[in-house]
Order: sequence, then structure tokens, then C-alpha cells
Amino acid sequence: MTPPLHFYIFSFNRGRFLAHCVRSIETCAPGATLTVMDDASDDPETVAVLKRVGECHEVVVRAGGEGSKHGGLSANMQAALDRTDAPRVCFLQDDMQLVRPLDETDAAAINRWFEQRPNAAFLHPAFLKGCNAARDRQITRFDDATGCYLREAERLSVGGHYSDIFIADTARLRAQGWQFTAREHGNEPQARRLFGPMGFMFAPFVMWLPSVPAYRGRSKTRAMQHAERRQGCGFHPLRMMSQAHAEAFRQRDPQQLPVAETFLRLEDAARLTTPWRYHPFQNASLLRNLDKLERSLSRLWSTRG
Repeated sequence: MTPPLHFYIFSFNRGRFLAHCVRSIETCAPGATLTVMDDASDDPETVAVLKRVGECHEVVVRAGGEGSKHGGLSANMQAALDRTDAPRVCFLQDDMQLVRPLDETDAAAINRWFEQRPNAAFLHPAFLKGCNAARDRQITRFDDATGCYLREAERLSVGGHYSDIFIADTARLRAQGWQFTAREHGNEPQARRLFGPMGFMFAPFVMWLPSVPAYRGRSKTRAMQHAERRQGCGFHPLRMMSQAHAEAFRQRDPQQLPVAETFLRLEDAARLTTPWRYHPFQNASLLRNLDKLERSLSRLWSTRG
């Protein structure tokens, strides 16, 4: 049995990644309802993927982010919430994948969280990142009542009450008049005000792919391009968990946090740096500053032109 979730994938110009994310849902949650919310991709490969996906699933193309550094993610997330009639949704992005099949155990875990926490609206379904392991060990505790992890939210600027990746109870969001803001940092205080802390699944089933090429403002600076080459950015899918591996994962001691690098492996032979990196400018402050400078100069030139 697959948990009754409506999956939404938010997409822009990463056709290969989008196709992979869709396949992982079809494999791990067969029969689940799936909608792709695309931010007006213009890359030919992505357009072709959207056409193929649209033969089996719903595809919605919206130009929600013209001129926005972060694209139309928040606008498209709000559009998804406004249009769905599903009691629970799972919001993902195109650079993610499901890593194991879902079954009645997962449905029970999700239900348990929302039943035990009537004021909660969000549950995080992804593994934790190894680059944050030291911090997470200090601020994360297992909650026996819900069977999920909680974070000490007061020690975080974001990620204690909200994340852009989540399972949500749509009725609770609507009852509080929830509206997505432009960034996670804006949604965090809203979630803190309206709901209790966000739970983190004991046995997550989703993860970001490491070292994925990035788009900001729908373009790439020279600094961004160099950072991607330096980090080995590309397509690095994760290996699906076997049934035995998934069962052992579920039976582990709760004190062992679900860190991706501990339990997941890459499908290909690429040897990326561990802990994995999830943004080209991670541990590259000089290139990040050069990227900001390039963008500032570009805006200055455009206004003078």
C-alpha cells in the first residue's frame, strides 16, 4: 500500500533530473498521483521531458518567477496548494528522488505524526545532510510519542518549523490561511506562528542528489560555471535501497540519525567528496563573492543600457 500522498515536483530546466525524479516516484509509489509544476522551462530537453511526463501525469507550466533570483518556486507552490483537493501533499524539487519503496509502514508513520500533533502542518520526508551532521547531533532529538525527530528550532534561522521539502496536511494549512512567501526564511516565522515544530521522519524516503548543476536568476555567471566544474556537478543518482537494507534502516537505534551518507550510496562510480555537497558554492566563499559581483555588475550595465 502506498501512502495516500499527492506528489508535486517543482521544475525548471533540468530535464534529466526531472525525468529521474518522476521515475523514482513511479517505482517507489506506484499509482500515486503526481503533478509537475514547471516554471516555464525553455531548455529543449526539459520541454521534451515535460511532454513525455504529460502523457501519464499532470503537468502545469507557469511563468511565476520572471526577474526573481529564486524563480517562481513560491508562486508555484502556492498555486499547487490552491488547486489540490488531496488531504496530504508531498512537495519535492526536480533534483531529488525517492530511494526506497513506500508501504503501509510509511503510511502509518505519517498518520501517527499528524494524529499525535494536531497543531502540526509539516513533516519532513528527506534524509539529513552529512555536511550538517555535527550540528544535527546537537539539536535533534527523537520523540517517542510521534516516532519522529524534532529539532531545537530556537537554534536555527530556518528548518525548525518549515522547509521547502515537506509532507503537509492541506486542511490545516488552509484553516490558518497559509500563503507561501518568496524564501524559506520568510516561511519559517510564519510556520512558527501558526503551527508547532516540523517533524523529521525516522525512516525518510527522499533525498537530494548531490552536486547538481544550479540555476539562479535563470542564468549562470562565470563564477557559477567554474564552481560547478570544480565540484564535479552533474547527474549523480542514488542507488535504490534493497528490501533488506530498508528493513534494517527501519530497525536501527533512534539515536542513529538518518544521515544520507551513512545509509545511501551513489548509483554510478563517481567519487564525490564526502560529506556530499548540494550547492556549487558550498565551501567556496571566494567564488560565491565573485558570483555576487558579476551579478551586481550585470544589473548595473543593464540599467545603463
